[in-house]
Amino acid sequence: MIPYLTCDRCQHFNAARGPLAGPELRWSDEDEGAEGTPTLCDDLDDLCRLNERAIMALRPGLLDALDALMEDLLGFPDVKGYAMSEVVSAVVSTYAYESIRSALRCSLPSLYLGLRLTLGSLLVGLVADLAVRGPAAEARLRRALEEGFSLREFARGEAYRGLRRRLNEALGWLRGELGAEPVDFIYRAYVTLSRPIQVAPGRGKGALAEAMNDVVGLPPSIGSCLDYGEGEEGALRGLLRRMHMAVDLARLSNGMVLYAWGYLTKAVDEEALEDLRESIEEALNDLRDARRDEEA
Repeated sequence: MIPYLTCDRCQHFNAARGPLAGPELRWSDEDEGAEGTPTLCDDLDDLCRLNERAIMALRPGLLDALDALMEDLLGFPDVKGYAMSEVVSAVVSTYAYESIRSALRCSLPSLYLGLRLTLGSLLVGLVADLAVRGPAAEARLRRALEEGFSLREFARGEAYRGLRRRLNEALGWLRGELGAEPVDFIYRAYVTLSRPIQVAPGRGKGALAEAMNDVVGLPPSIGSCLDYGEGEEGALRGLLRRMHMAVDLARLSNGMVLYAWGYLTKAVDEEALEDLRESIEEALNDLRDARRDEEA
């Protein structure tokens, strides 16, 4: 696996492509520019096509999980007058499609950032509708943001104690599966998605770089080519497995937030709640399977 993209790396990749090789990556000296920045649009398309072949060969469930995460958001009812509908619409247009492109580029920081921001945004929508007073959805959402919504305060603070109780009751049917109170699980999921992209104090690089050093060296800002040589397939499978677990965890947590919101606001019908419940159970099963793979 090689970081993307420099002239030397393009030459290395084109000379040493593996059995899943696609089109050659191109580098043009004329396009490099005064600051050494290449033109990447065509090459990123090639990178996505090549990486799709690698992912389909080594971890096809990763793309299925990303599709399912996006379908959950696309299928969420648009209920006028609620902040959550505003948030879901913004999330879909901003992050949902980008998460798939980030995976195909193997742009790990972008993937984790998008998953974390999606979950955090849904939580803001939930708080705006259930804990902020006001007649207009946009005003409630603006107030929640202006007051500096803190996920740690949401999970631990006294101000949200009553809301946490209501959420835990709405999601009580999951306690036996989660091994924790639902709100605690969502908070831990957010922290888990945040840690890989947080800079480790004193080391100057994120925890993702520390964890993936044996695979890619540093988390590239644009993406990585999922090409591999002899003896490297195992490390690449491990990387894709961790990406898959992150997507499953995000999908599960998103579904829990949306289900609890719908249950407590009574803004969606029973059919929509049942669809969310099924997606939660599916994500939970997928996450459980992925963790078994990790342990094995």
